[in-house]
Amino acid sequence: MKVVHTEVLYQGKLRGIRDTLENDEGRRFFHETIQHPGAVVVLPITADGKIVCVSQYRHSLGREIIELPAGTLEASEDPLVCAGREIQEEIGMAARDLIPLGTLFPAPGFCDEIQHLFVATGLYESRAEPDEDEQISLVVMSVAEIENAILNGVLSDAKSIALFARARLRGLV
Repeated sequence: MKVVHTEVLYQGKLRGIRDTLENDEGRRFFHETIQHPGAVVVLPITADGKIVCVSQYRHSLGREIIELPAGTLEASEDPLVCAGREIQEEIGMAARDLIPLGTLFPAPGFCDEIQHLFVATGLYESRAEPDEDEQISLVVMSVAEIENAILNGVLSDAKSIALFARARLRGLV
């Protein structure tokens, strides 16, 4: 597959492009991509084994959802640094240990976002500083409560479910 031409459709916090592609037979077609700077998702585990989630208003959905703390990478920011910043901003805690669990591609059919996954342990109090567009409240749940919330559709956020599953399969929760 060869890119023949790229057109910028939208430029903002994200960027939308339309590529004109040419396959090996010479046929041309369009593909649109949302370009994203990348993000982190963090599964914070308290000393007693509970998981700290957030309930947050998501305007694209028009409602609050429960999810794990997450956030967008700043330009050239190390994902580990971003993970530490995000849990401080969103849940008012810092972590002695941030364990990397790899990456996810949340929507590879139309978006180039890569999400970096972390488990946070050794939590201690810090100062919450949510972004101005964030309305966040904490939801602390046991592993059984998380699993029940997933089964019942109360927790439907894909990145949170994927990180929880990966941590569970590795025996971290």
